[in-house]
Amino acid sequence: MADAMEEFIIGVDAFKTGDIEKAIKRLELSTHLNGKNHKAFAYLGAAYAAMNRYNEAIGAFKVSEQLSPGVASIHYNIAQAYEAAGVFGEAEFEYKRALQVDHKYIKAADALKLLETRMKNVKTMSVEHEASEPETPPDTLPTA
Repeated sequence: MADAMEEFIIGVDAFKTGDIEKAIKRLELSTHLNGKNHKAFAYLGAAYAAMNRYNEAIGAFKVSEQLSPGVASIHYNIAQAYEAAGVFGEAEFEYKRALQVDHKYIKAADALKLLETRMKNVKTMSVEHEASEPETPPDTLPTA
């Protein structure tokens, strides 16, 4: 029978050496064997994010946060996954939560500033785009 800690260690080593698929397999097994290791869920979330599997990353990070509340870096990681998935409002919320936990968390503060600028630019571009659109679509039907 597999040992949860052994699977965790192998998964972390695989993650650190860039073998993300192996890391996911081992970390998933580790979390199934021991559902209380918040670090296993955090690494699993990072591995999912590395594979652009952001919904799964968010889920793993949120389990990590439930198991170990009050860790600013977990909120930062959740925010990063939300931002990568294009869910900017949730990303903003999680960056702010990270800063509530640790008001000196520079990475979260910097990321929040960048996100707020990005969100402002997206809104500006959206308003400009709406203003430049014609009121009625051009006639695109082929003539007989």
